[in-house]
Amino acid sequence: MALRELKKELNRMDKTEIIKLILEMYKKVPDAKNYLEIFSTGDIKKLAEKYKKEIERYIYPNGRNMDLRETEARKIIRTVRKMNITELNIELELHYVSCCLKIIDDFGYSDESYYLAMGKMFDNAISGIHKQGFEEKYFELIKSLSNKASEFGIELEY
Repeated sequence: MALRELKKELNRMDKTEIIKLILEMYKKVPDAKNYLEIFSTGDIKKLAEKYKKEIERYIYPNGRNMDLRETEARKIIRTVRKMNITELNIELELHYVSCCLKIIDDFGYSDESYYLAMGKMFDNAISGIHKQGFEEKYFELIKSLSNKASEFGIELEY
């Protein structure tokens, strides 16, 4: 269904039906529940922690072969971006970068595409920070990540 058709359908419904629909979505669609909780409370902390744990699960090596699955972590972030909650995106993007730097530090991991993906994620976070005017809030974390990256010859500019 196209957005225009959905809008027409919603306009035909009365307030009670719309409330019922939203409550049903809240119960059955986890992403809708997450979005509505943030929408109603404005608090991203609980959801950020949940997604940070998922990101860590994919970034840190797993199994005998020490498989890195950071592409799965990036998929989580791309999915979350669709909620269009910039502060949540920033939190997850910077956490991704932090985890990647820890992998590089702990395991000496060296891969150009890994570095590029990490740099792109950092740039996305910086863009969101500037867009929201959060420079002061994230300054110390950004500085710390940038300094850590420079230890490995990686430039993360802010």
